[in-house]
Amino acid sequence: MDIITKFIFRSIFEKKLRTFLILLAIVLSSGVFFASIAISGSLEEMIIKGIKDSYGNADITVVPTEKSSSPFFYMDKAELYQDRAEYIMGEIQDNAVYKPNRNEEISISLTGASIEDVQKMNPFTIEEQYNLFPFEGRKIVIGKSAAEKYKLKVGDSLELELVQGQETSRQRFTISGIGSATGFFKAKSKSISAVVPGDFLSTFNNARGKVGAIYIKLLDPEDKQEMIELLSNDYKDYKVFELFPLDEIKRETSMISAIFLMLSSIVFFMSIFIIYSSFKVITTEKLPIIGTFRSIGATKRMTNYLLLGESVLYGIVGGVLGCGVGVGILYLMSFALSKMANGSDGMEFNVTMQFSGVNFMMAFLVAVILCLVSSIIPIIKVSKIPIKDIVLNSVQKNTNRRKLRLILGLIFLIVAFVSSLIDSDDLRPILGSVGMILTLTAIVMLVPYITSVFVRIFETVYVYVFGNIGMLAAKNLRENQNIINNISMLAIGIACLLLINTASYDNVISITNQFKNTLYDIEMYTEKGDRNLENRLLSIDGVQEVYGDYEAYGVEIVDGNERINRIKGVDKSKILDFWNIDIDGDIQDEFEGLDKGRNIIITHTLKEKLNLSKGDLIKLKLNSGEKDYQVIGFFDDFANSKNVGLVSQRFLKADMQYKYYTGIFIKTSQNPEDVLKKIENEFVRLKPYLQTKDKLQEEYMSSNQQVTTLMSGFSILAIIIGVFGVLNNLLISFLVRKRSLAVFRSMGMSKVQTVQMIFIEALSSGAIGGLVGVLTGTLMIIILAGTNNSKDIHFPFSSYIIYVLAGMALMLLASISPALKSSKLDIVTSIKLE
Repeated sequence: MDIITKFIFRSIFEKKLRTFLILLAIVLSSGVFFASIAISGSLEEMIIKGIKDSYGNADITVVPTEKSSSPFFYMDKAELYQDRAEYIMGEIQDNAVYKPNRNEEISISLTGASIEDVQKMNPFTIEEQYNLFPFEGRKIVIGKSAAEKYKLKVGDSLELELVQGQETSRQRFTISGIGSATGFFKAKSKSISAVVPGDFLSTFNNARGKVGAIYIKLLDPEDKQEMIELLSNDYKDYKVFELFPLDEIKRETSMISAIFLMLSSIVFFMSIFIIYSSFKVITTEKLPIIGTFRSIGATKRMTNYLLLGESVLYGIVGGVLGCGVGVGILYLMSFALSKMANGSDGMEFNVTMQFSGVNFMMAFLVAVILCLVSSIIPIIKVSKIPIKDIVLNSVQKNTNRRKLRLILGLIFLIVAFVSSLIDSDDLRPILGSVGMILTLTAIVMLVPYITSVFVRIFETVYVYVFGNIGMLAAKNLRENQNIINNISMLAIGIACLLLINTASYDNVISITNQFKNTLYDIEMYTEKGDRNLENRLLSIDGVQEVYGDYEAYGVEIVDGNERINRIKGVDKSKILDFWNIDIDGDIQDEFEGLDKGRNIIITHTLKEKLNLSKGDLIKLKLNSGEKDYQVIGFFDDFANSKNVGLVSQRFLKADMQYKYYTGIFIKTSQNPEDVLKKIENEFVRLKPYLQTKDKLQEEYMSSNQQVTTLMSGFSILAIIIGVFGVLNNLLISFLVRKRSLAVFRSMGMSKVQTVQMIFIEALSSGAIGGLVGVLTGTLMIIILAGTNNSKDIHFPFSSYIIYVLAGMALMLLASISPALKSSKLDIVTSIKLE
């Protein structure tokens, strides 16, 4: 046993480059796996922390809706559950305006509640105070950042304008406290947050003893659903919901984790291929030693343990290092996602990493299993060789297996393509991963046959271009397994890069098309947008036209598991001034048809997905109940959204029981940024969300860049492994061919011709790898487009030649070292080499 152990360690340390390559493959694979499974928890923690920082730590909230009889209500029903809650807090919110000077108006969000309640829900500390308690009357607490910005201090008088009905009421408050810039007072938007006594705001709004919202923190989070049901029965006219729905957040973050696991399958595949090819070399090198061990009494099991022990040792070391690298990769992924998630609404998502010992254990086991699975086939093959064949070096190659590889490769390609045709939202991440793995496996199996076809072409062409040296170089491609492996690795790397870059290119095209088909200049969202607000907008200098929009999202189709992501209300007289819509038939006639009844025009994507024809009825579940809508037409994607329906605006408003617009879109006759500022100043009390179209496009592009960079990281990791694999294979190829190269030199081949032959081999294998890579990448794009139900695929054909040239350049650079070594070859010593 001691001999075997010593032999394993000696074997590992002898071949340092190969050891580094295997460990690199294992470390990156286990690290990427660790990050992919942990990112779900990290992102979930980031989102929850962001929500808590902005809205507090309550579990359940009760708020009024448009259907509520009054915006204010009593807390008595909620207080019946006091024994099941850590706290039950009631508050009233109102908007006010502070004018630090004649030319500036600042929106202030007032929260009417007790200081203690606010501190429980969204903790902060009082840094300065003046006659703070009892907290009643016209006292106000502001944040430190606002106090510093506007040079306010405790004891100062603060005059605010509050809206009371149709009138504006000026109220003077005393600054009784300044809170730390954390929790409730964390700077998160353009407006200022402030706390005033709840009794003052309830009296001011003629709602003495009532509140505008209730927040409940439960003692046992498991009671959440039960409490929501109980409170929903108690407050029938009001909305009771989970403040941060964990199930929904987990579902979203799990989907992101699934996407990264799908991308990590690329790194996995490259690593498996590297380890497999390395152990093929290891087992081939060790055949004489295995024969020696077997001839002096060692059993097959013992020699298998020798090779498996080496594999397990690689797995253990790689797994430990991979867990450390995985933490670094997780941080980079979390950082990129936090930047992407930070939106213009002011909510911030700080970088948070969430992982457990289970994640480490899983990554470690993946490293060990990956190494064992990748190395087991070469080890089993060696164990089946009779001792007589090993000793006499008469190992025969099985030609039947070559035929089997060709058949299996073709079958895998067919299965990968067929899997992309399966339309299932739940199975898409799995089908995408399986499709990619099968495609890459098939290409590896087919590369020897593809290479043989190219060799025949090269033999014919090279004899005229390079003479006999060229023909010899072409023949070497067919016979050298290390070069075949290099072609496979190059093809995989280029295919992955092509896939990721095409996905990025598609996203850019998608975003560009989306905004190209929108003709407005500014988007506006506010709680109380109606015709009156629309008229006020039209009176602002620079506002040319306004479209008050009604939309419904995630509308459920009755008697089915499908939803329509977005239903848009159409104002036939104005909609085409704000959006480009490509409808089959006469567009005005179609829009006239919408106003004649509950009719709907759907996208071609929905038509095919739901198998609908003109005249069919769709039963939709809307706020007023279930309604039948008749399909009267079809159109292309709306602003690049594929799952959309268009209905009459008046029917959607009635069926959804909308009182206010869901959004307002504005066309301007002046610079949109200047007009936006005018609107912002005019509606400072409403605190609307405003953004120009150009700024939105810029934000979308920026988010897309973050995602693309993250996705590219996976393909880059696979390529890093591949580059080291290519270098390793070329050096092994040189060592294996030292004797044959020396024989060529002894027969009259010059040093220049030897180098020329090696470079021709490199350029040829680079060209084959590049061509196979772009073909494989194209196939993977088609397969993934199928699994994602996307019909618009943009193939970057113009860049294909760049990928092929890059493959040739890479192989040429990697061949410089073997070429230089061959030029310094000692002919006599190399010919004597056994």
